[in-house]
Amino acid sequence: MNGDRSRGGSRAAALMLATLACALTTAVASLLLRVFDLSNVVMLFLLTVVLVALRWGRAAGALAALLSVASFDFFFVPPVMSFHVSDTQYIFTFALMLVVALVTGQLAARLRAEAVTATAGERRATTLARIARDLSAATVHEHIDTLCVSTIAPLFAARGALVLPNATDRVIADDTGFVDASVAQWVYDNAEGAGPGTATLSASGACYLPLVAPLRTRGVLVLLPAANTHWEPDERRLLDACCALVALALERIHFVDVARETQVRMEGEHLRNALLAAVSHDLKTPLTAISGLAETLESGNGLAAAERDVVARAIRHQIQQLQQLVSNLLDQARMQNDGVRLDRQWHSLDEIVGSALVSAHSSIGDRVVNTDIAPTLPLVELDAILFERVLVNLLDNAAKYTPSDAVIWIRAAAMGSTLYVWMDDEGPGLPADIASGALFEPFTRGTTESTISGVGLGLALCRSIVVAHGGTIWASQRAPHGARFEIRLPLGTPPVIESEPLI
Repeated sequence: MNGDRSRGGSRAAALMLATLACALTTAVASLLLRVFDLSNVVMLFLLTVVLVALRWGRAAGALAALLSVASFDFFFVPPVMSFHVSDTQYIFTFALMLVVALVTGQLAARLRAEAVTATAGERRATTLARIARDLSAATVHEHIDTLCVSTIAPLFAARGALVLPNATDRVIADDTGFVDASVAQWVYDNAEGAGPGTATLSASGACYLPLVAPLRTRGVLVLLPAANTHWEPDERRLLDACCALVALALERIHFVDVARETQVRMEGEHLRNALLAAVSHDLKTPLTAISGLAETLESGNGLAAAERDVVARAIRHQIQQLQQLVSNLLDQARMQNDGVRLDRQWHSLDEIVGSALVSAHSSIGDRVVNTDIAPTLPLVELDAILFERVLVNLLDNAAKYTPSDAVIWIRAAAMGSTLYVWMDDEGPGLPADIASGALFEPFTRGTTESTISGVGLGLALCRSIVVAHGGTIWASQRAPHGARFEIRLPLGTPPVIESEPLI
């Protein structure tokens, strides 16, 4: 990109260099005449014309052709140091030499122009390909804004700004200082350019270009060119192509956002329907049982004390099941909205297991729970309350699918830098029609319709908590029957506990 003044200076410099080249050729030819014949020296002048035309273009080649003929006549054709021709045959030689020099120079200049055009076309294609690649990787408007300011604008020796509309189709001008919000709004509304090289506000310093996509205008690209900068037609076409690519990228991001919002709404609707379907059944069951048991207590004046104790325990069990259900629902909703927030502390695993057994006592009932935790097991950095919830949910899950006299095993071991925790039961095992990984999805249950309470959130909550600790959890079949849940957690480096001095 060159201004008119720079182009005129370049042309004058080319003509001056062509003159110097002819002078140098004349000096060399005067030396060669001591060895070669005059007819051979003519070829040196023709070579100079070709080289000048290839290097500096048609005008310089034409000037070199005229100067070469004049120098050849003035310095080498008798009478020397005069343009007078003593032999008329030299007139034909001069004319033929001038024609050959002009034709050769013009052909060389055309070849040079075509080579320059081809190089410029290749450069434009490479630039467009690079910009298209960068735009295709953009996922948010900020990426496109950065690309326009740092890549496209410097390509045209200008400062750049990307102006985008808000939700009410009003453009938001940035703080660059050269963007006129009213002009940008007009360009956005009318999808027409403004500024230098356009029919609107051609005297304006900045150029406003609408980013027109197939469906609508997506924004305005503002370029403030440097002083005395004039964009050639090829550069203007390259700028229009860049604007088209930016517009397509903005429209793609718009529809990606629309698709994402639609997907979120669909998932939210699906989650709401699943939640209503599950909760409507699993809340109704304990409430109905509690209501019936309460009526029994209310109307059973003749109930013995032992029978009243049985009814009271049943009511308490149903209430605990209901509390567990509501807690899982609230915790899962909170973790989906805010993420899992951990209060990591160094704890002994056997203490957390003991606390979980106390919390799950009503669910476990008469089942026997065997624990195998080595006393040398190192401390583990975790959120004790949340990890206790993991164990309680696993115990509750085992109690739901095992007989009342079943045995549950809890084992833990440290191998390398990983802590392993296993929980086994004597139940029917994992369902054959559900993949083990799918059991940890929300609202997934081993038995779709059954009298077993729950909405399928316990295992999903376990996975969210374990993953937040940097661990993994999965389920597998236990031989000969039953299910096994395995948790792996990183151990880390426990703190050094200083021993108290003996008194």
